[in-house]
Amino acid sequence: MKYFGNRVLTPVRYGFALLLSGLLVVVAASCGDRDRREFNRMLVSLAADDATIDSDDWGKIAGYLDEHKAHFGEFYTDGQIDYDKLEDYISEYFDDRRPSVDIRFDGMNGGGALAVKFYLERSGSMTPYDTADGDGAFKAAIVSMLNNLPGDDGAVFVVNDSIYPYPQGVKQFVADRNIFESTRGIGNANYTDFAAIFDNILRTTRKNELSILVTDMIYSTREMEGTNAQKIFADAKGMTQAVFKQQVKDKSMLVVKMSGMYSGKYYPYTQSGSVNYKGQRPYYIVIVGDNDTMSRLPHDAGYSAFCQLTELRGYESMYLFSANDVYSPYYSLLLAGSDIRGRFQPRRGQADRITSIEDASPDRNSGDLQLSLAVDLSGMFIDSDYLTDKANYEVDSDGKIEIVDIRPIDKKDITPAEKKYLKTATHLFILRATELRSHQDVEISLLNRLPHWVDATSTDDDRDVLADDFSQSTFGIKYLMQGIYDSYRRYSGQQPHYFELEIEINK
Repeated sequence: MKYFGNRVLTPVRYGFALLLSGLLVVVAASCGDRDRREFNRMLVSLAADDATIDSDDWGKIAGYLDEHKAHFGEFYTDGQIDYDKLEDYISEYFDDRRPSVDIRFDGMNGGGALAVKFYLERSGSMTPYDTADGDGAFKAAIVSMLNNLPGDDGAVFVVNDSIYPYPQGVKQFVADRNIFESTRGIGNANYTDFAAIFDNILRTTRKNELSILVTDMIYSTREMEGTNAQKIFADAKGMTQAVFKQQVKDKSMLVVKMSGMYSGKYYPYTQSGSVNYKGQRPYYIVIVGDNDTMSRLPHDAGYSAFCQLTELRGYESMYLFSANDVYSPYYSLLLAGSDIRGRFQPRRGQADRITSIEDASPDRNSGDLQLSLAVDLSGMFIDSDYLTDKANYEVDSDGKIEIVDIRPIDKKDITPAEKKYLKTATHLFILRATELRSHQDVEISLLNRLPHWVDATSTDDDRDVLADDFSQSTFGIKYLMQGIYDSYRRYSGQQPHYFELEIEINK
């Protein structure tokens, strides 16, 4: 006699129960397999065109998993989706496909709204940017930027000798007619403790958070009067190196150079007095976030307006401090076009993205092989002039290969045959190979260098407000920026780079 629950089963009934139990297991497994296949098909459809899982895609993935949670337990930890495990699964799935695809991940965790902390430097050399007789450019740029952030509110801090919370949030801050008048009396406006400010921002900016600092980036200390300028610069450089050295692995920092009308007293580095000045002056918007957040922003529809920093009134330039490979752009070789010379064919198994070619041979007339590489240069916090300057790229290959030109994709480049390879690409990199080996791996890196505007903007002496370059210069900014850059360079162990493109050439 056998027992099933509280019932006694005869051998016939017991056998039937075993059969029914087995059928239920098979049905459950079949349903699970079907859901898995459907899930994988969804992944392919989401990443087919751009090789990217963005914030919208994460939302669809999370919705599907929650609907079929019983069959995807391995993606959950404590009842919540474990995005690290999910990212590993997606990467491995596309690695195993033929051809394999390198997937870029943006907008992790479904792309929820970012927490925002806004820091305003209120020092003696900042208040003249927002005065009654000014042109309003400073306030207009800040209000526009903050209004372009999704969400209703955020934390506001006033910084100078320390960091002080502003009693009201962003809404009230934006509504204030004079932002420096409403923050009068907060802190000591005689100097700015950049060590404390940067340290606080870097330590407290967590995942899915943004910190935004508006500052003139003029390094000053409590007792600077009579100090040699070179001593000040050495202190500034050493300070940034010390503060940033522990944070460069996980944090990216965007420095946006702005210009606004300045009307009031200016305090030279000697601190021996002030000088009245009215005219244009640089100031800076500094945006800090972890690497995933900074990579996500340009690809998240909710932040598209905020990312239009070049449209802000008074915008001039930008520079992104980041660890290596903060970006992973889409790219593919093309098979036809007016720029291509020589012969080659794609290696087998590459359906709609070509990164490896074979049977390569040079053109009979020119004696070289010329290739056209389509690359997506959109969605990066990098000035377009920097992105399209071939001098900013490094080509590493066994044979001699150089970038001949970088140009925007034109209508004539978008042929029916090449459209599937172009996808989201915005530019063509024309590559010339004058030495062909039997096999060579080619790496093209966009180097992360301090841009020319940093040195051009910096001055070692700011006492003469009538100097031709005073309206465009910032006292000692290159030393601050160099100190930060050196921290990122030490972490990289080499010349830092924003991204790498890898292709393979076989004879």
